[in-house]
Amino acid sequence: MIPKLDTKEKNFHGLLAIGGLAGIVEGSLRYGFTLHTVFPGMALTLVAAFVGAFCGFFLKDALRTMNGLPPYRGINHDGWMMGAFMGSFVGTLFQVANSANGANLVVGSMAGAYFGALLGAFPDEFITPILELMQADQSERFVSEEERLH
Repeated sequence: MIPKLDTKEKNFHGLLAIGGLAGIVEGSLRYGFTLHTVFPGMALTLVAAFVGAFCGFFLKDALRTMNGLPPYRGINHDGWMMGAFMGSFVGTLFQVANSANGANLVVGSMAGAYFGALLGAFPDEFITPILELMQADQSERFVSEEERLH
């Protein structure tokens, strides 16, 4: 009944979760346990990811046009979303490790999401076909295992 999420949707929800958790922890350190800092953490992390993806695609198009290639028109956007999710996770962990009291977790999440999306925009056209091949291979394996049982 509930549709299966694709890779981009899973990473989007993970990005929101990491930003929200970073907001909760940072707000709780400052004000005691609080939930009103969830939305700012999510929103700031998401905006940083979108700005990073924009900058990444802009740089990618600039480099392509300087080399005489046509600009890339992103269709799937799996690469930058995966990069933003992993970047926000690593940025938050990096901020936890470097901070004496765990402050500025949202800043670590934002910086990680920005750089992850920026770097994930460059291999964007290669990510979706690789994911489709991996899913096709997985479904073939599942069918062959069912056939062996019967």
